[in-house]
Amino acid sequence: MQVKIRAATEADLDHLARLHSESYPRQFSSRQWVRSNFHAYPRIMLFAAEMDGVLVGYIQWIQKSGFRKEAVLELEQIAVTPTWRNQHVGTTLIKESLQLVDVYLQAQGSQLKSVIVTTRTDNHAQQLYKSALGAMPQAVIKDLYSHDEVIMIANLRV
Repeated sequence: MQVKIRAATEADLDHLARLHSESYPRQFSSRQWVRSNFHAYPRIMLFAAEMDGVLVGYIQWIQKSGFRKEAVLELEQIAVTPTWRNQHVGTTLIKESLQLVDVYLQAQGSQLKSVIVTTRTDNHAQQLYKSALGAMPQAVIKDLYSHDEVIMIANLRV
């Protein structure tokens, strides 16, 4: 089966909220979170991963510090339903949605400079961010949320 990456729609919000809830159990009010982020477009861009008409994941990109000629994005959240984890859905979500964001940015007269990712220091997804983006650890913030957080940066402009 092939993963299709597309912009999330209003009709996706309930399913995306369920994915958020199962992927981020320490967070609450998933429906409100997903809905408010969806309505913050274009500052926040949500994309869905679909397989045979079923949503299996999402990703959320945020433009940081205003709209700029050289855009810095944050990969703010990524979630893949448990049955599809470790099957390249996350990699496809990152790479293909980032291409869609880049097309949008270019149409606005911007170019993508860097991507920031923060995650728990014990999160194995760091390997995903390294391989899919080339993101490298830059700093650790002790006890930021529920654990120590690592800040990773991918410098994409050459």
